[in-house]
Amino acid sequence: MAAGLIVLAAILGTVSASLTAPFLIALYMEEFPAAQMFGSIAAAYAFFASAIFITLRGKERGLKRVETFGLLLLSWVLLLASGALPLAMSTDMLTSNVIFETIAAITTSNASTFVSVEVLPRSVLFWRVQLQWLGGLLTLLSLVIVLAPAGVGGLPKRQIALLEKVGTGGGGRILKICLSIGGTYIVFTLLCAGALALSGVALFDSLILASGAISTGGFMPIDDSIASYNAPFAYPVLLFFMIIGATSILWHRMLFTRRGQLLRDHRESYLIIFSIVVLAVLLTLALMQRPTLASEPVRAFAPLLNGLFLAASLITTTGFEWDTGKLVAFQPIAIGSIVIVGGGAFSTAGGLKFYRIGGMMLQSLQELNRLVFPHSVQSERFGGNQNEIGTLKAIWSYLIVAVLLVWGCAAVLTLDGIPFEAAVIASLAAFSSMGSAYNPEWNILGLWPDYIDMPVLSKSALGATMLLGRIEILAFFGVFNLTYWNSR
Repeated sequence: MAAGLIVLAAILGTVSASLTAPFLIALYMEEFPAAQMFGSIAAAYAFFASAIFITLRGKERGLKRVETFGLLLLSWVLLLASGALPLAMSTDMLTSNVIFETIAAITTSNASTFVSVEVLPRSVLFWRVQLQWLGGLLTLLSLVIVLAPAGVGGLPKRQIALLEKVGTGGGGRILKICLSIGGTYIVFTLLCAGALALSGVALFDSLILASGAISTGGFMPIDDSIASYNAPFAYPVLLFFMIIGATSILWHRMLFTRRGQLLRDHRESYLIIFSIVVLAVLLTLALMQRPTLASEPVRAFAPLLNGLFLAASLITTTGFEWDTGKLVAFQPIAIGSIVIVGGGAFSTAGGLKFYRIGGMMLQSLQELNRLVFPHSVQSERFGGNQNEIGTLKAIWSYLIVAVLLVWGCAAVLTLDGIPFEAAVIASLAAFSSMGSAYNPEWNILGLWPDYIDMPVLSKSALGATMLLGRIEILAFFGVFNLTYWNSR
């Protein structure tokens, strides 16, 4: 119990420290009511976090697996509650919209109930993006510290020790992992923001775009397209860091430490990059066949640039578009089928993840081969890991529960008056952490509502799907393990 409360205090303290950035921005922009609000909430959070830490320090004890799942769920709820309060106090939004907006931020789903973000105070806009950035960091920590060691959804357990080798000195395993992941996450964000600033994007906008690329969240600081910055060098910068955000953080560590054998065995990140290239070719060909409107500028390489950028955005579940309006040029079910796959297993990307898709495909091919050659010797390895039956069972179990979650969310939306196709796409977008995969512009009859116009029940179902998708669903059910709680 004490260890769990200390973790929650650390999260509250992190939120408190994060509030200093919008506080300083509010002072600089002379948004004094917002500055007073951010400062007061930051001080209150810091007080409670310090009190809990000082009271319980030295009383920690180990947590059982089900307790770690419960702590994981509480961590996300605490980030939601502590992040929603500043947003609620700085806007006149309805409570349902505040909660939906906060969930979309912390789960790095760029769904939004804002009609325009440019009317928001700069400090509020920055806090919204900070929640997205914190959600990406909590996603990585959840995967490495809780979900992967428990094998939730068949997540691989190997190579996690690479993240524990941070410098020298004391500190437990969890502290070293937090320092390793947090440090890498911050460095990548600052590198991306610096490169964007050098390319000609304003510093404030650079920080927001960098946070969106690294967290694969996709929140924008403007209502227009990224191309409107007239900063051509921003294109390769965002493309590169979107891929960084969607590939495994373990792969990054292998590159930094030059682990040749591990790099050769690791196939997921290479498959992600290859898939982006293949999808870019297909999207480019499709965009070349699309009629050009008279109001659109004719550029020789526009289809290629948009195709490559959109391919990276879809596979990484970031949701950025270089030129607006290109996403709706394709059928919604095709977009939903792409984003549901997602990115790397140890990344901030959403979806089912390439690791799981690869494992299921390999086993399916092996079973088909077994039907033709029943006495043949079958391989028991995929992705450089031993293909244990328990891992494959966990992967298939995760797929079934994920399908049921998406189906349940779509059913709720349909019963709430949302057209069936819109309900399915919105549910896929919510689970995959790419809210912009649902776009009302696909429906020319105007029957697809914007997120802000959806009923409260529909927004609640989508918010729950976003959150459950981020905690890998099975960990949520693990909290309610009746066998465990009946033995208490």
